[in-house]
Amino acid sequence: MSAIPTFVVDDEPLARKRMLRLLRGDPEINIVGNFSSATEAATQARELAPQLLLLDIRMPELDGFELVQSLAGQGMTPYVIFVTAYSDRSMDAFAVGAIDYLLKPFDDERFARAIARAKSLIASGTTAAAAPAAARPSLAGGRTRLLLSERGKVVVLTMRDIEFVQAAAKYVKIYAAGRCYSFRQSLGQLETRLDPAAFVRIHRSTLVNVEHIAEMHPLFHGDYELILRRGTRLTLSRRYRDRLAPFLLE
Repeated sequence: MSAIPTFVVDDEPLARKRMLRLLRGDPEINIVGNFSSATEAATQARELAPQLLLLDIRMPELDGFELVQSLAGQGMTPYVIFVTAYSDRSMDAFAVGAIDYLLKPFDDERFARAIARAKSLIASGTTAAAAPAAARPSLAGGRTRLLLSERGKVVVLTMRDIEFVQAAAKYVKIYAAGRCYSFRQSLGQLETRLDPAAFVRIHRSTLVNVEHIAEMHPLFHGDYELILRRGTRLTLSRRYRDRLAPFLLE
């Protein structure tokens, strides 16, 4: 197996330096990118084509999850090992297909196990795009549940129960089965985790589950009012009307 092109992305110099030291002794790893910012990594990814990411989560400008989303948008699905000081995002990490989640501080043996797992998956001959869903970054097609961290616990929502989602500053509000859940995540991030066969953006701040739409009423200037089965009224912006149209055809 040729050496695995690898990115190390962490805004903490000491943490990044340590990972580089541990990786440089491995002939099966080729460090093609060493970045202190996810933004820089995103701009270099197309040219350098990493197959493995060692990635911090909380960084200025672009965080680790947003980098994974950005790469997916470019058609790249590298294997991801999150390396972070925060334990509260582990379920989110595995929801986007991370193959491991290392908590700082970690010892050399724990780091070696994570790298060995990555090498084993890659050596199996399965590309990241074709790997099992639990072992790769992926979009949400076919998912039946959404897992989200909330104040030290994990909330499990069934996709079909989610009626709509709205942005609220740095949070999203998820309305499901008559309840509202608030999570610190952008609407764009959450959209990549929802089933694209059921959820569509109808406004810059709103996603709706088409299975819950009961009625549509025209408003002014090409907008529509959507009435959900529970009676909630939402606005379909004319700008997003074409996105909903395919879901309404027989």
